[in-house]
Amino acid sequence: MESRVVETCSNKSTASDDCQTAMLAVLGDCADLTPTGAHIIERLIDSQCISVSSKLLTSGLTACCRLFLRCPAQYQHILGHVLQLCMSSCDADVHDKAAVYYLLLSTDVQLATTVILADITAPTDTPCS
Repeated sequence: MESRVVETCSNKSTASDDCQTAMLAVLGDCADLTPTGAHIIERLIDSQCISVSSKLLTSGLTACCRLFLRCPAQYQHILGHVLQLCMSSCDADVHDKAAVYYLLLSTDVQLATTVILADITAPTDTPCS
């Protein structure tokens, strides 16, 4: 499975940015449930498929942060590498998101856990009251 996921995400002819973003979101939620999850994320980062677009880079950052908060020892190195990539990005949004995540993680891990691991609900058409 590991090599197939990396191959699919690394192949621009078979995987759009949306496909790769979705895969990173799934990995961010589930990679810690499989024994090869850390290797899959690490290989995706090493293959540099996430650094080709800002959208993929921010998805990779979020996935790594989510995994780090659940399994710190296993994902600390990977998160550090992705934070470095993001902080050196020319895209201000990518840089700023990395800076916010870094500040959250370095000052209040409980708050970071609440914010980063929060369930995201779909928007509704119900107006605010």
